[in-house]
Amino acid sequence: MIENSLSRIQWTFRVLLLATLSTWLLSTKVWMTDRNFPVIPLFEGIPNIPSPIDYIFYSILIVLAIYQVIYLENKNTKIALIALFSFLMVGDQMRWQPYNVQYLLMVFGLLFYPSNTEELLNVFRLIIVTFFIWSGFQEFNTVFTDSIFPWMALPLADKFPAKMEPYILESGFVFAALNILTGIALLFEKSRNIAVYVAIAIQLFLFYALSPMGNDWNHVILPYNIAMAFFSFILFYNTKFEVKNLFWSKKFYYHQVTLAFFTILPLLSIAGLYDRMQSFNIYSGKAWYAKIYVTEKLVDRLPDGVKRYVYRPAEGDPYIETTYWSIDALEVSPYSEKRVYNHMYTYICSFSEGDCPARLEIYTYADSKR
Repeated sequence: MIENSLSRIQWTFRVLLLATLSTWLLSTKVWMTDRNFPVIPLFEGIPNIPSPIDYIFYSILIVLAIYQVIYLENKNTKIALIALFSFLMVGDQMRWQPYNVQYLLMVFGLLFYPSNTEELLNVFRLIIVTFFIWSGFQEFNTVFTDSIFPWMALPLADKFPAKMEPYILESGFVFAALNILTGIALLFEKSRNIAVYVAIAIQLFLFYALSPMGNDWNHVILPYNIAMAFFSFILFYNTKFEVKNLFWSKKFYYHQVTLAFFTILPLLSIAGLYDRMQSFNIYSGKAWYAKIYVTEKLVDRLPDGVKRYVYRPAEGDPYIETTYWSIDALEVSPYSEKRVYNHMYTYICSFSEGDCPARLEIYTYADSKR
């Protein structure tokens, strides 16, 4: 199956393209502009793509990816795929899910295939190593260990005797440490194959936890978990490479850009200078959340497709829970940054008469537990 470096990179690209295709097909709504959710471009002033042109572009993207799976080396389709993917990503920040950003950055590697096979393998290995190390680091917080991990692990814990359940549910710190150790162990030949098995187990656990077999939540991320398991095997199993070559390449600028995105920039998120969503917080519990409180008068003016997301508690004002709004309307979780929630708030206010009676509340469970 994997005979040499060329085989490894070919399998990596095919798994990448298939995972990307699966993710797109599971999140069709986020690529459309005619929807019950605001389009939030990456830069102000970028016009929306009207319907049905949005559907045509999306369909072309799907066809290009399918063709590229079969004909990896076709230069024209490589360029067209990357250009259209990039163009559509710029059109809406809700598409900037961490897995989509990783897919896009890896798809850019097609431009250097097959001439830079060894360099590409090292770039992609860097991505996997930093994913595990950074993910584990971000999961070292009480929100993850006390809430997120027990929620993820409960369906699995139910399969074991009752006396085992507390030990499983209280293993959040162990899971975080396991991620870090796996990323480090992938770097060394003696521990590499064992680390591959552990990496696969971690991704299968996450897949189970979010799939209909587990908590049945956010299905769009499931292809990513499977792809990461395959990447771990394809890129690391029975391999020999110089660790230093993973972290630097003087002449290969694609490597340097990847290093910045996956190793350096996440450091800035600690100081609030870089997006949490791009800093391996996908499961950590550190994301921003938001509620938009509304009045009944404003609710009456909202489109019918938005009214369905208004929750009316027994006490207090009605509000829109933005996470459920995003997942139901777009099939993806919200891009949880304050500027995005402000756009959502402005969208709701656009239906008001005069001064907007709505109120935006942005919060994070991690900060509340400090």
